[in-house]
Amino acid sequence: MSVKRVLVSGPEDFAVEEVPDPRPAPGEVLLRLVSAGICGTDLALLRGQNAVARYPVVLGHECVAQVVSVPEGPDPDAAGLRAGEHVVVFPTISCGSCRACREGRDNQCPTMRVMGLSDPNGCFTELLTVAPSQCVPIPSEVARTYGALVEPMAVASHLVGRSAIGTQDDVAVIGSGMIGLATGLAARARGVGRLLAVDRFPSREPVARRLGFDDFTAAGGGALASWIAERGGVDVVFDTVMTAETTTVAIDALRPGGRYVAVASAKPGARLMVRYDDFYRKELTVVGCRNYTREDFRAAADLLARGLVDPRPLVTANLELGRFGEAMTALAERPDRHLKVLLHPSEVGGSSPAAGPVPS
Repeated sequence: MSVKRVLVSGPEDFAVEEVPDPRPAPGEVLLRLVSAGICGTDLALLRGQNAVARYPVVLGHECVAQVVSVPEGPDPDAAGLRAGEHVVVFPTISCGSCRACREGRDNQCPTMRVMGLSDPNGCFTELLTVAPSQCVPIPSEVARTYGALVEPMAVASHLVGRSAIGTQDDVAVIGSGMIGLATGLAARARGVGRLLAVDRFPSREPVARRLGFDDFTAAGGGALASWIAERGGVDVVFDTVMTAETTTVAIDALRPGGRYVAVASAKPGARLMVRYDDFYRKELTVVGCRNYTREDFRAAADLLARGLVDPRPLVTANLELGRFGEAMTALAERPDRHLKVLLHPSEVGGSSPAAGPVPS
């Protein structure tokens, strides 16, 4: 028997290939893919723009799957797993013994790897093997629809937790892409005051409002600063764009005691240029955020499992795994139309739950 997978051998070099079914090593869980989400970091890796990429790599780190088999023996992490149940896969692999891991900050582990990025075994494959500790059970009805969105919601949960949002805080999210909109969802679930969305694409407004944002603008520069000022400023800004312009606008928009949350991934040597007198005068705080912890991941899974958030508007296309190339082209060429594209395995008999053209 064989399975389909997406292998990236180097920048701009990928193939959807057939390989023999993987055999789980002792202590591993064998999973059958239900769906996997394409992330902006996947696109960056394919372009050779991801600093932690290790080639060759089976791409993918956002997935939900069904348990095929569990390891035998007294592994406590595998004790609650059963064949046939659905799980979301925690893609971070950390040592578990360093100070950061012991304190629950596994996202700061010095040897941390991420499936499909710095670890070669990603989830864009019909069958995959993982450690039992990476499996987080989730209801089947959630798994079949939007379970793969747990991972980006974990990023959002970490951002919201780090920001120390209060229920009366007014919030602006600069950048209404996947992470920006997911952050709004997580903030609304936690409880906030007014929630503002900013994006250069006006087409993002309808989905932002469906997800609970109170207002939206596609303005930039001085017009954006005026737009936020007219609404009285905000207590927290999540900046998913982090250009010199958005940073300046964000700092100006913050009320005294406000928090500027830096969201975008940092390239080596990247600098955050701000005017110190603004921070001194208003006693502002800069908050750095990196990925998420295991606790954040479980919290995100719980949000979806309990129906406390509805992320379905974030899914803009469902495609069969073999159409990975089409999906990447659509994401690269029409970022105004696409947020999250989910990949699904082929079903028995050649049919797919994801058949159809790529939305354009």
